[in-house]
Amino acid sequence: MLIFIFGSVSISSWINTHHNFVLDSFFKYLTHLGDGITAIILITILLIIRLDYGFYAIIGFSLSSSITQFLKRVVFKDTMRPSVYFNDLIEQGSWHLVDGVQLHQLYSFPSGHTTSIFSICVLLSLFTNSRKIKYSLCFIAILTGLSRIYLSQHFLVDVFAGSLIGFSAVIISYFILNHKFSRFSKISLLKYFK
Repeated sequence: MLIFIFGSVSISSWINTHHNFVLDSFFKYLTHLGDGITAIILITILLIIRLDYGFYAIIGFSLSSSITQFLKRVVFKDTMRPSVYFNDLIEQGSWHLVDGVQLHQLYSFPSGHTTSIFSICVLLSLFTNSRKIKYSLCFIAILTGLSRIYLSQHFLVDVFAGSLIGFSAVIISYFILNHKFSRFSKISLLKYFK
């Protein structure tokens, strides 16, 4: 609704005016939760804890990242990032930039970091019955997506699309493959680390 009412450009502008040192530091480091490295570490841990969890993670992340990279690099390869759109304001010093954050110019749509963090959080929420953990994971995913806008790396539409891809790819792969991986639910590699 926000995208349709206000537009992604206006939302980016509004977010950029609401900055401070605490938010700069917070979002600068939080955004790394959406890195591919985080997904690889999680896949490794899940494979050790329970083989079926690891398989769900591999397939869910592979599917979501493949879709995102195809859209980003083939279908929407000419979609520019906020740093290009707001270049005049950046050069005038009227656009807030976070120190130490390298701005990218190409491959804006959809957001890969957002796809990754939503894949991670949705997958982990499927493995727990705790509502508190599920809500916490949702909050982390939303904040990480917001970090991409705050850091001027993506527009809201990029983040929204990334969240849909991450969510959908994991949910679909989980329910399609649920019965196939159930036989691996008792297998854990933890015994080899004792």
